[in-house]
Parts: sequence; structure tokens; C-alpha cells
Amino acid sequence: MKKTMTPFAGASFARALLVSSALVLLGGCSSTIELQEPPKEPLNSELTLAMQWTIKQSSMPNLDTRGLDIAQDDKVIFVANTQGYLTKLLKQPQSRWTDQVVWETQFDEVLTAGPTLDEKFDRVLLGTAKGRLKAIDGQTGQLQWQQPLSSEVLGRPLLHKDVIFTRTVDGKVYALNRAEGSVIWVAEHQMPTLSLRGAPEIIANDNQVFVAWETGIVQALSRSSGELIWESRVAVPSGRTDLERMVDIQANLVLHDGVLYALGFHGKMAAINPQNGNFIFVNELSGYRDFVIDDEAVYLVDENDVLYALDAKSGASLWRQESMKGRFIGDLAFYKDQLLLTDSWGYVHWVNKVQGTVSSRFKHSNDYGDGNKIVRVRVDGEVIYLFDAEGQIRRYQVRTSDLATFTKQHGDGWF
Repeated sequence: MKKTMTPFAGASFARALLVSSALVLLGGCSSTIELQEPPKEPLNSELTLAMQWTIKQSSMPNLDTRGLDIAQDDKVIFVANTQGYLTKLLKQPQSRWTDQVVWETQFDEVLTAGPTLDEKFDRVLLGTAKGRLKAIDGQTGQLQWQQPLSSEVLGRPLLHKDVIFTRTVDGKVYALNRAEGSVIWVAEHQMPTLSLRGAPEIIANDNQVFVAWETGIVQALSRSSGELIWESRVAVPSGRTDLERMVDIQANLVLHDGVLYALGFHGKMAAINPQNGNFIFVNELSGYRDFVIDDEAVYLVDENDVLYALDAKSGASLWRQESMKGRFIGDLAFYKDQLLLTDSWGYVHWVNKVQGTVSSRFKHSNDYGDGNKIVRVRVDGEVIYLFDAEGQIRRYQVRTSDLATFTKQHGDGWF
């Protein structure tokens, strides 16, 4: 049986388990290790967040949320929950919080992947722990169709033209008809004995489908048939134990300006030629969280919560930032010309992407002032949507902080 480890914080969690000799296997289990928040450096934040609305779903005690995300169009967002809830929300603040929810549906199974918005058919796609891909009517929340697959669905389903691509925990990639969900082809990959729980999203171009695996391998498959075109190894297993030999690729692949980028756990940051799988550059960095790319640089966080900027063409290091060590940083995102990142104590951080310095910080907390672990962040212009482990979905407006406004008006000489 394939064993999976639910990562509280991926690699950092694995290290903590090694120290305590308390490896937790099988998804849904959690560690009893008590972690202490590291100290923060004092900061005069330039930006802050003003809450515009908040809605509470059911909490997610097992934190098995790697495949869940926020889907959105111009007017609404969709959020799925491990407790089986799918909620459709209006983006714009309403006079009553009850009017914020368009509809909410609860299914009798754990949701593990999605939602993915399919605007052509006005619906969303969801994957479940029972191995079903579901198509849900976007207007009513009712089931349109479901397709049984071989095992639990991992990774957010991808829509590319008229095909749905998704993968399952037993190492199978599925291509399905977009209209009614029938299976077009299935490709299979041999899985390791032990891996982190979750899977990066599949990505595609006109001719190829790119898949990253728990074996440390990136593959290009034929979009039309699923046949293997090439494969490249981003991480090589080493060590005596299954834990030491884990080489999962958990971070989403990124295809940018004709180059495919991949980040491996116990592996490397690699830029790959998508036509033949040859490496353009490699940098010996190990990570598991989603990274972001612009025309100048690749921005990533390694397994020790150190932030890096690498030259997008050569992989050379531009800067590194160590002030986030021990904070269990989440996936990276962009906010305008800054990096946006979250930690496991509920803080949102803005980082200058040119210099690597932290410019702002904000605490996302519950009614008691406790910082809630943030599962997903989505940026929409001047608005940020947060989805946390307690089931809160919150819309924030990004604003200049009071101190920054005061300083702009009166100058630094006031202090």
C-alpha cells in the first residue's frame, strides 16, 4: 500500500518528525508536536488589509487542503472544503452577510481537488477522496454529472480546450471529455512507497501535457493520446530510509516564456526545455511550495523557509531572505510589484521582489485574536481573498497603512 504523509509544513514538518521519531503516515492524521512561533523583527508596514466581508464554512481539522483552491470570475468566487462544502459567494460586499452567499452545497464525501471554473458550461469541477470527478452547476449547485476514477483525485483539475485533465493518488493521469466527463485516455506512473500528500496541478500547451510526480520526475505526455514524449529527473532519491529518499515534486510546474520550471523536494530548481526535456539550468535548492516567475526572476521558498530570487535565464542567485525561517511559509503569489506570502501563524507578508526586503505585515486572525493558518490566498487587483483552516473565507481591501499615510503627509521629521 502506498503511504502518504500529510504535510503540516512539508519539509519542515518532516524534519520535526525525524527529530521526534514520530512519523505520521496516512492522510488525515496530524502531528502532536507543539510548534512555537519564532520572533518577528519590528516593522513599520507600508500596507495593511481592511476586512470587507467574512463567511464561515466548516473547519478542516486534518488540513488536507493541497488540492483545494479558490475559483473566480468577475462577479463570484467558489470555495470548496474538505468537509464536503462547496460555496458560491458574491465578490462585492453586500448589506447583509447572508446575501453574500449565493448558494452552498454539501456533498457526502471529502472534497480533495478544485474547484475549477468551466465558464463555457457555467459549472465548476471537483475531485473527491472516493475517486469521483464531479461537475456542479454554477447557477444551482446541483450535480450535473460525475465520473468514477481509479482512486482519490489529487491536484486541481485542468481545463484545456475541450479536455479535462486530472490525476489520482495511485499514479494515473486522466484525460476526459469536457462536455460529459467520459474518459479519453489514461496514463500511469509507478509511485514510491512514501510521499507527501498532494500533487501539483497538471499544465498543458497545444501538444503536450506536463505532469510532476512524487518520484522526482517531470513528464511530457502527448495531449491527444497520453503517450510519453520525454521525462526528466529533477530529484534523485538518496538515503537509507523511505523518508530520507522522498523526492516529491509538490510545487506547481510553471510554463513561462517558452520554458518549463520545476522545483523538487530533496531535489533542485530546474528550467527545462519543454520540447525535449533538456535542462536549461539547475540550481541545487529543495522546496515544496508554489513559486512565481516574472520576466526577470524566479521567486521561491526552500524547505528551510528561506526566500530566493534567481535569474530567470541563468538560475543565478539575485538575493536571499532568511527572516522567515521557522514560519512555515505557504505558496508564493504576486501583489503588483511585490511578493505576497503567508505563514502558519496567520500573517500576510509583502516582500520587495527587487531587494528581498519585507515591506509590510498583517495578521489575519479570528475573533479571539489568534492567527489562523491560511490555506489559500488569491489576489484580485487591490483585493485579496483568504481561505483559512478554520473555514473562514475573507475578502480584504489592500490599503496604505495609517503610519505610511501620516508619514507621507507630514514627513519623517515628525518623529
